[in-house]
Amino acid sequence: MNSFKKVLVFGLGLNEGGVGSARFFARQGAKVRVTDLKTKEVLKPSLHELRNFPQIEYTLGKHKNKDIDWADLIIKNPAIKPGNPYLEYATKLGKQIDTDMGIFLQYVRPDQIIGVTGTKGKSTTASLIYEVLSKSLGVNLSHPRGGQRTHPWKNVILAGNIGKSVLETISFVKNNTLVVLELSSFQLEAYDTHKVSPKWAVITNITPDHLNYYQTMAEYIKSKKIIGKYQSKTDYLFLRKNDPITTIPDFLKELKGKIIYYSKNDLPENFRPQLLGSHNLENIAAALSLTKTFGIDKKSALKILSKFKGVPFRMELIKKWNGVKIYNDTAATSPEAGIQAVETLGGNLTSPLGCLILICGGMNKKMDYTKYTRVVAKFAKKVFFLEGDSTDEINKQLSAFSRQTSDKIAGTYDNLEKLLADVKKIIKPKDIVLFSPAATSFNLFQNEFDRGRKFNQAVKKVFKDA
Repeated sequence: MNSFKKVLVFGLGLNEGGVGSARFFARQGAKVRVTDLKTKEVLKPSLHELRNFPQIEYTLGKHKNKDIDWADLIIKNPAIKPGNPYLEYATKLGKQIDTDMGIFLQYVRPDQIIGVTGTKGKSTTASLIYEVLSKSLGVNLSHPRGGQRTHPWKNVILAGNIGKSVLETISFVKNNTLVVLELSSFQLEAYDTHKVSPKWAVITNITPDHLNYYQTMAEYIKSKKIIGKYQSKTDYLFLRKNDPITTIPDFLKELKGKIIYYSKNDLPENFRPQLLGSHNLENIAAALSLTKTFGIDKKSALKILSKFKGVPFRMELIKKWNGVKIYNDTAATSPEAGIQAVETLGGNLTSPLGCLILICGGMNKKMDYTKYTRVVAKFAKKVFFLEGDSTDEINKQLSAFSRQTSDKIAGTYDNLEKLLADVKKIIKPKDIVLFSPAATSFNLFQNEFDRGRKFNQAVKKVFKDA
């Protein structure tokens, strides 16, 4: 990176990706400038992270063409939509535009990467794979084709779409390091640009999402297919058996990696994981199938997988209060993810006396909430909403079902503490309180992680007496 004297980070954001990029290039000795449409006040948490780099310059609250003129390299936030006029201007000038993931690929070989993508389950699946490998590498493993050998991989790192820039991990990656990457569709664009795919690639599932970014569902599916697009016949692609999208001929066309199908039916009948839900059995099966290619003993892998308690903010049990269980599922930003949580917890209440109290709502990504509303109507006793256009849609559909269904609606809020105080008034022992928004967060929060942290803080304050 020493060849780049002037680096423009286009989109600092609030989720550490831009921070990591700015920090990385500043440490490389480059001149770094950051630009973001958000103001200094909004970006305060990110700016605080960069306080030890006074040499970094900022253009905040706006973008300027002269920053584009100045830069040798532009690192764009991967969520910036195509057609951005400043990036189009940069392209006309012949400026090099990349993402932090694209720079990462210049340092880490594709045959060191285990990539995990999907609409739902990618965080959990990536974490499950990491758990098994981190507890198994560095020991003598069985070769998949028989016999014993000393495994070449000595350690493993978990990175990717986990709230930090992948550039922060580069210094820890050696020649014998495996990197498990959770990959969003936005991050996969870098793989298309650099024409590489991970040696091991997992697709958990593909269901409608980000349709406020992609113009069609077909375009979204295409973005996910990139994870296997550049594989060779010596690479591995793990797909969910009988998946309605990833196993059809049109999707499989031109994919050259060795395809391995996984299913929850691969798990022993007596397997009892700590993770809840049928969808998590699929995630566990994916991890088991992949780790098998490293020669890891199935019994050992299942033991590790059974003990995994889950990823923060994904159906995470955060509080037990007077017989009530409170779950934080802020990572559910789509109707499909919300359905999984509602069906899992609403359909598996530990007591017939218990009821599901649902907290949901927020901003829509041009998603259809028809199926979601039917599931909510079936399983939830009361529904508390956060403000947003998805809330308006769910509220409207619930009210249209019947008078009995509309009675489930407890109200709409812009304050989590006030919402939880009202929840506290109606809950009873054995009830489950589920915070699973099924929508994005940007009207009231910085992002879903900020939303999750603020929910935990509000729970701690409102339910502090037990």
